[in-house]
Amino acid sequence: MDINYVTKGKIVPLGIIIIIITYLISGTSSSITPYILFTGIIIGLVKNQSVPDSAVAGGLASLIGSFIVTLLTLAFTYGMYGSLYVQYILTSSLIYLVIYTIVGIVGGVLGYFISKELNQ
Repeated sequence: MDINYVTKGKIVPLGIIIIIITYLISGTSSSITPYILFTGIIIGLVKNQSVPDSAVAGGLASLIGSFIVTLLTLAFTYGMYGSLYVQYILTSSLIYLVIYTIVGIVGGVLGYFISKELNQ
């Protein structure tokens, strides 16, 4: 696996932007798991050199995108409900970041296998 190949190109930043935009369009829904899975599949379709490359690219985009979405959620929550509810979100945000990263990795692997199936 070549980390330069994984970060080369525009698909990882585009994946981050897709996650953020779908979160904002969805009305700041609390569950962004389907959007991250879909974005991971797209990344796996584009980065189809090997399974580890697709998995790392999907995981990287989902980690950064979900971190930004968590920050946006904290800002919206603080503006609406105050600091008490923000403390609750901070305690659960680490678990969400791990789950969203795993979902992005799974999406990247699925996208890799879908791209190999489409090429045959």
